[in-house]
Amino acid sequence: MGKSLLLMSGGLDSSSVAYYLSKKGLDFDCLIINYGQRSAIMQLKASKEVCRRLNKKLIKINIGNVSRPFIDGNWLRPHEPIVHRNVVIIPIALTLAKEKGYKEVILGTVKEDCEFEQERYFVIRKLKELGEVLGVKLSTPFAGFPKWLLLKFGLSSGLDPAITYSCLLGHKYHCGQCSQCKKRIEAFKALKIKDPTPYLS
Repeated sequence: MGKSLLLMSGGLDSSSVAYYLSKKGLDFDCLIINYGQRSAIMQLKASKEVCRRLNKKLIKINIGNVSRPFIDGNWLRPHEPIVHRNVVIIPIALTLAKEKGYKEVILGTVKEDCEFEQERYFVIRKLKELGEVLGVKLSTPFAGFPKWLLLKFGLSSGLDPAITYSCLLGHKYHCGQCSQCKKRIEAFKALKIKDPTPYLS
């Protein structure tokens, strides 16, 4: 059947996917890409812990300098230096999968992601076509799911959400105010369960 490659960020979504697929017995490795995001260090820390607990290989790619032209002239560095980051990181994942023999790349995107990046649906559709050219499937099995439902799948598969990291700022503790923190908070509220995340505000 071949092995899959899961794009990881260490957040609730990709971590939930990792636990869910692991429980299902899917054979996969994980890939995390540093493209200059402020939270890269904390994302890597969380991803390492998820992969350690699941006994999964974590492949690390560092292209942090790629973000410099995108933020040139901005005295305050944006939380996400590349808005359309999927156009940058997914082709890398697909190329790696092609050259290393992975059958597919799995992206744990959820319905709410399109609120921040409105072109996301069309971008992903075109990237799926690129995958077809390369002979690598780009899978988005949870794209129509709300974040809280994917979290529910993760929790039922054994995920401890306390080990995940979602904040855009990259500090030790979640800020509680950025868009990703707010979506994280909403997911726990929707499930009516305690949020174990320490927030600064």
